[in-house]
Amino acid sequence: MKLNPKKIEAYYNIGNSYCNKNDFNQAIHYYTKAISFDPGHEPAVYNLGYAFHRTGDLEQAIKTYKAGISLNNKSAECHFNLASAYEESGDI
Repeated sequence: MKLNPKKIEAYYNIGNSYCNKNDFNQAIHYYTKAISFDPGHEPAVYNLGYAFHRTGDLEQAIKTYKAGISLNNKSAECHFNLASAYEESGDI
């Protein structure tokens, strides 16, 4: 099956819209859909971690930020937010 980049970007952009409205549960749904088509979609992975973080699901946020770092070890945002999630969870 071929990836449809337009579908991936559509799910990603819908996720962004929900994230901008602070509807993080819906954002999680759409970022997850985008990632299901392209697990290497770095912005969707980062934003998914952020959305989990904002809902208070620190375990999922940490897991997702780590996945983002595995895609791009130089992502300052992922490193910073991972540290923040660890701090909030009391694991630091």
